[in-house]
Amino acid sequence: MRNLKQLLQSEPAALGTLVASILPVLILLGVIHSLSDQEVAAIVVAVNTTVGFLIRLLFPRPKPRARRRRKPAVAPQATAAP
Repeated sequence: MRNLKQLLQSEPAALGTLVASILPVLILLGVIHSLSDQEVAAIVVAVNTTVGFLIRLLFPRPKPRARRRRKPAVAPQATAAP
């Protein structure tokens, strides 16, 4: 489940692509009536928009961790010759 959540956070349009791939099969099988290209495009855009919004609403991105700052290397000081 965690991998699916990470996948959807990084690429919420993946579900729209899946819908675009499945719709022609459903039309060929007669499960849904014939759709025009414009109707399929509208469905895919609606799915991408809705899923993208819900993913960002339900699973906010974690805040980046604070980086530790390294102390700068101190160069050895040259001693003055007497």
